[in-house]
Amino acid sequence: MIRAVVFDMGNTLLQYRRSGDGSWREFEALGIRSVYRYLVEQGHPLPEAEEAFVDAMFARLAEGWVQATAGTANLRLPNWIADGMAAHNLALDEAALLTAASHYARPIREGVTPTPGAVETLAQLRARGISTGLISNTVWPGELHLEDLAALGLLPHLQHLLFSGDYGVWKPQPEVFHHMLELLGVSPDEAVFVGDSPEEDIVGAQRVAMRAVWMRSGFPLGAVQPDAVIDTLPELLPLLERWAGSLTV
Repeated sequence: MIRAVVFDMGNTLLQYRRSGDGSWREFEALGIRSVYRYLVEQGHPLPEAEEAFVDAMFARLAEGWVQATAGTANLRLPNWIADGMAAHNLALDEAALLTAASHYARPIREGVTPTPGAVETLAQLRARGISTGLISNTVWPGELHLEDLAALGLLPHLQHLLFSGDYGVWKPQPEVFHHMLELLGVSPDEAVFVGDSPEEDIVGAQRVAMRAVWMRSGFPLGAVQPDAVIDTLPELLPLLERWAGSLTV
């Protein structure tokens, strides 16, 4: 019996506006440029031109992401900014770091929308007695995501949420999946994970014996074999019905 569904956030429940060539670097560049301009406005002496600052901060982010998903480090937005400033022998106090973090998030949050059918799918799951959770790999403070999820009508339908930077463990590490299962009070064979990243979402969930549904995205599957593939979230309920025979608990 399927008793719970756990979702990834970006490109699964939420869609973020993509600028430029749509690459990850261009996506992050919106926030990094905003941080650079905030720091310059505050009178902090940055020796680099803006584009060089973007390159250096993105390289630091990409390296930290690899370490975090490998389980060797955590990555949080204020710490990432602080480390970037330390490279220029600059130190920001906690208040300034939090303000810089909000400047980073602001332009990225502007274009966020629910993926088609996200609110309706979550509502139907909860109406049928299925528990719901969310695990997101993110450097952002969780409260920023909570604000967006609430504003877009998703938060009331999500029972437990884990944001990797706050929790300190990232997908695909088994601990974060096991912790979510404990929060939901279900066993792995009673839960399904839905996400767009083959390695972080699909492999991570299957590693702890959860069934994993791949939300088709720009990520190539490669050798990863999800238990099912969907293009839109409304396809999820018919899939679960085929697997479980009924969504009634």
